[in-house]
Amino acid sequence: MFLPRLASSIHAFGTLALFIALAGCASSGPKGERLMGEVKPPRERAQLLIEAANGSLMENDPIGALQFLQQAEDLDPKYAPIYHAKALAYTVRKDFPTALKEMKKSVDLDPENPYALNTYGKFLMDAGRGDEAEVPLLKAGNNPTFRESYKANSSLGILYYRRGEIEKADGRFQKAINDDAANACIAYYYRGHILVRKNQIPEAEKLYERATQKQCAAFADAHLALGMMYERQGKYDEARKKYLELKQNFPEAKASESAMERLKKLP
Repeated sequence: MFLPRLASSIHAFGTLALFIALAGCASSGPKGERLMGEVKPPRERAQLLIEAANGSLMENDPIGALQFLQQAEDLDPKYAPIYHAKALAYTVRKDFPTALKEMKKSVDLDPENPYALNTYGKFLMDAGRGDEAEVPLLKAGNNPTFRESYKANSSLGILYYRRGEIEKADGRFQKAINDDAANACIAYYYRGHILVRKNQIPEAEKLYERATQKQCAAFADAHLALGMMYERQGKYDEARKKYLELKQNFPEAKASESAMERLKKLP
């Protein structure tokens, strides 16, 4: 039986994109505090500082980002996006407990914001607090106007999968695919796991293949799973080719190490 692994590498690349969606392009920065001779109000100045922080993160400078965000907080301590941005900056620094605290502040100040709810739910899951993660993820995943609802529904699917609630998990993965078929890499991958549990190997192969295409092409674990499906069906040439591709394209990934071990045992 194929044992599923959490594909955290794919799920994680929403972090910086989420920050960009929140803060917008960093352009004028805090230098633009005056417009037509008038000092901008605190909230506008705080937003400019968030944009400057975004620029710092793009340059891999989370400390610089946090300096800008502290200035923004001093100006407007009730502005929820500041704490969302701070949470993401702390994530870049791998200070996950502090990131979670900052994310909670953002949600407390703006409890209906689906972007904040989605990030908060994901952080709670990563902290091993799945029961607490369910409510914010449901609010985000069920929001019909949330453009990234597929992320929340994918996280819910993983949460239910871990609990052994397979049908609920499958429903959420399918909803993620319906929400954004091009980007629902995690959902295809886990639906493949579900079909493997049912011994529907050819059908699982198709889902794993979909989890490696287009925007999902960098999903190393899905490539490994696809190779394993080839192997289970006796398609040894296809499996061999897939394992070698993994080694070539993802040399540092754990999936590549597993692929090389499996390659040695192929007939």
